[in-house]
Amino acid sequence: MNVLWVLHLGYTRKEAAEIVGRSRGAVQRYVAEYRKGGLEALARRAGRVGPVCDLEAHRDELRQSFRDQPVRSVAEAADRIERLTGVRRGPTQVRMFLKRCGLSWQRLAAIPVPPKRSVEEHVAEQERFHDEKLKPALEAALAGQGHVFFVDAAHFVFGTFLCCLWSFTRLFVRAASGRQRLNVLGAWNAVTRELIAVTNTTVVNTKTMCELLRTIAAQGLAGPVTVVLDNARYQRNAVVQALAAQLKITLLYLPSYSPNLNLIERLWRFIRHEALYGRYHATFRDFQTAIHTCLAELHTRHTPALEKRMTLNFQTFENVSLLAA
Repeated sequence: MNVLWVLHLGYTRKEAAEIVGRSRGAVQRYVAEYRKGGLEALARRAGRVGPVCDLEAHRDELRQSFRDQPVRSVAEAADRIERLTGVRRGPTQVRMFLKRCGLSWQRLAAIPVPPKRSVEEHVAEQERFHDEKLKPALEAALAGQGHVFFVDAAHFVFGTFLCCLWSFTRLFVRAASGRQRLNVLGAWNAVTRELIAVTNTTVVNTKTMCELLRTIAAQGLAGPVTVVLDNARYQRNAVVQALAAQLKITLLYLPSYSPNLNLIERLWRFIRHEALYGRYHATFRDFQTAIHTCLAELHTRHTPALEKRMTLNFQTFENVSLLAA
């Protein structure tokens, strides 16, 4: 009944599981039984009595311990449970108990922060940049009063990109050797979702950046053009700024350590996932072909996936949980 009431108040099922102290799977079962048989079905469930885990008596203490300092593995959780309660359980029982407590296996994420600033200062600076500079430019572009391009370079090094696969046995792949790489300096149109790119196998420098700016200008776009980019030296020197002024392109530089505000970063991750992870390329030529093919199919085969990924919603860090030292 508590689960139904919390869901009625507008909380998600995950939040309801956390509030009532049950696993999300249990919440799903409660909702399914209610939809199937109403309150009578839930009453019959309440009448069922099963074995009670010895750890339930220590639930609050253990939940607080895991909240203060998460564990890296089920084995580590079992050791801490035994140290705090004196109860030893195997991996399967511990895993089930963690899920009943509302914990789940989640990947740790990092917040890029400048060395001499706190997280709070960095978050505030990103918020000001987004609200005062980036958002107005994007709103104008969406209204047809300009164009916004997100610019960055990706350096695809010829190597082995490992990942997990559904397979019958563990597979091995020959690791590529050498330092050959394909450089892609790209400009992603935030509204039309089109990519303008300059590629080479040598180096990305001021000359490459100037070539990209000239390519953007050659599109003959009507209205002001804004290019959002980071503070790399080859992008912020006097030569690039002078050429941008000549071409009437506005350069909007991101705050330092702000890849989360550069939309094109998502595109590079997508290309690595589609063309490189779990793929074997015997030669550097095959490696280049895979990337160029993926780039060529961005506006055809990959359009549905990019529509979901390349939205104008940006990751912010004002309401995130930080790992304690």
